[in-house]
Amino acid sequence: MRYTYRLRPGRQAQAALVVEWGRCRWLWNEAVHQRKAGHKPTFGKLSKMLTEARGLNAWLREGSQVAQLPY
Repeated sequence: MRYTYRLRPGRQAQAALVVEWGRCRWLWNEAVHQRKAGHKPTFGKLSKMLTEARGLNAWLREGSQVAQLPY
């Protein structure tokens, strides 16, 4: 048996998701920049950079730490 679900978030949830995805997109772009700059960051380095960035930027700290992990 298989079930298919469709989520239909309300306006408030949509707004929160857009903001969170913006944070994740910023982090992804930073990781791509590091790679293109020739730094070739490892998971450990990216995690350390994330911790530092969250310490310096309140808007980044407001987001979910789990969603921001560099997988």
